[in-house]
Amino acid sequence: MPRAYLGPIPHPAIGTRIPDIVIPPVLKAFKMRGVAGTLMLSYNRETAPSKTISEGKHILLGHTGTSIKEYISKASSYADEFGVLIEVEADHLSLMSSPERAIKRITHGGFEYGLSDEEIKNSLTYIEEELKEANEAGGIDFVTIDTCELVDLSIDKIDEKDLLVRYENEVEEGIRRELERRYLDRRFRFFLNNGKVFEIKFKLEDIARLSLKYLKSIEYVVKIYEMVKKYNKREFGVEIAFDELPQVTKPTELFFYMSELSNRGLTIDFIAPNIGFMKREDYNGDLSELAQRIDTLLAVTKSFGALLSFHSGSGSHPYSDKGIGVWETIRDSSNGMIKYKVSGVYIQLLLEIMSRFPKGSKVRTTYEEIFDKVFETVKNYVKSKKELYSHELESMINDYEVLISKSPEKRRDPRTDFFRHYFFLFQAITDEKGRRYLRDKVIELYNENSDLRNIYEREAIELTLRIIDKLGFKENYLRFLAR
Repeated sequence: MPRAYLGPIPHPAIGTRIPDIVIPPVLKAFKMRGVAGTLMLSYNRETAPSKTISEGKHILLGHTGTSIKEYISKASSYADEFGVLIEVEADHLSLMSSPERAIKRITHGGFEYGLSDEEIKNSLTYIEEELKEANEAGGIDFVTIDTCELVDLSIDKIDEKDLLVRYENEVEEGIRRELERRYLDRRFRFFLNNGKVFEIKFKLEDIARLSLKYLKSIEYVVKIYEMVKKYNKREFGVEIAFDELPQVTKPTELFFYMSELSNRGLTIDFIAPNIGFMKREDYNGDLSELAQRIDTLLAVTKSFGALLSFHSGSGSHPYSDKGIGVWETIRDSSNGMIKYKVSGVYIQLLLEIMSRFPKGSKVRTTYEEIFDKVFETVKNYVKSKKELYSHELESMINDYEVLISKSPEKRRDPRTDFFRHYFFLFQAITDEKGRRYLRDKVIELYNENSDLRNIYEREAIELTLRIIDKLGFKENYLRFLAR
């Protein structure tokens, strides 16, 4: 049984941005530790329908150049080859305005709220195309649904008087009465791993604020779920992506969101709150506070029969493991009852390894070409102030130029901030014929250069084993069999 819906069991989820490079060492590590895990790509951003990839009209739709058909078919075939149980996931199936806005959100470029009716319609049509190709390729076993762009963050800034007026005017009376019946002045009790108990109690102001902030997002989660059910013929599980909201998730908000999904008949396996992680950055906060936050949020999710999912799992570089003690803190505070996602770190690892080859070698020359082209591309974004432009990106470029003027040996350092956050562009960049020539060159080089291949495979296995061992996923296949 190489593929199946795993259910809410602790496991790792790994992004397969270049399947033929990433998947084999990951599955070898899974097999070494008796692990059943997820292989995934983020829809819209990382993968796209084959037609979208081949036409190349919008290179940031499916910026890895790996189509939905390719990643599903290769995940399935490699799982057969290595005899490892996997779950194929459609990660971040998103209702969104554009890939540019989504990418800026995860590269510190700012969060924008709101979708017009036309944008929602177009996004749903595109999701339908994605699901059709997924079904033709064999279907998915899991989906993470993301409607963060419909969360109205402006509601947090409204005073109580204006808030209640909007609540009366914008939320139908029948819905208001039902919400108040479910939550007003009721106490909800949760039990923590540390032996303590905490309660959530809702005032009318809380109900008004949460409903105005989240109900539209919840409504479209259900609509996308129904669309997945229509086009996917396999049994599948569901996760909700909450992590890309620019604020740490409060227990009250998490409870309300999950409760409203449950009241609409949607059972989920995982939910990914914002726990203070940032993509491609180590966590530098207080570990005791992180442990308490995880314990509290997990208590809420477990009350609905679900577990926490951790997104933005990669640290600042492939060897930082999200910061000293972070993975151990997560494991201890959750008893390992989590799902943990990483993706870009496996390509970041490949580029780091390529950067260490001798100057003048084909591998090192290819790395330098990639670095220079990514730098040129982001500088053009900054110059035009279009597409992926943000003040944060402009600052990263300025910081790099100052750095190399003072320390020339830092030129083309793979851990430079702009490159850490934007290296993914090398897979999207095309030549005058529309070919993703840098992506193709890396795959060709990997296949022909045994030294590169052997080093990468060894280090990718080591990375995967650290994730498994430090987060406690070893022999989780037994939990799958017992569920």
